[in-house]
Amino acid sequence: MVEYHVAEGKRSESEAGSLSIPFLVLAAVLCGAGIFGMAYWLVTQNWLYFASVIPVIVGALMLFTRGTGPDHA
Repeated sequence: MVEYHVAEGKRSESEAGSLSIPFLVLAAVLCGAGIFGMAYWLVTQNWLYFASVIPVIVGALMLFTRGTGPDHA
């Protein structure tokens, strides 16, 4: 079994700036607004609100990019 040791207090360059808080917040807001719209669509059955699926998909795809820090999960 291979063991990896990281020196205390030192970070590599790839880790240092990989987390973008505004990008993460935007992705969460898009997902939340889209889920709210989908719930509203389920209640009203108005097909106009079915378009809220798009922000959910865009927000979910944003959550899987490097801007949200997948190496920190």
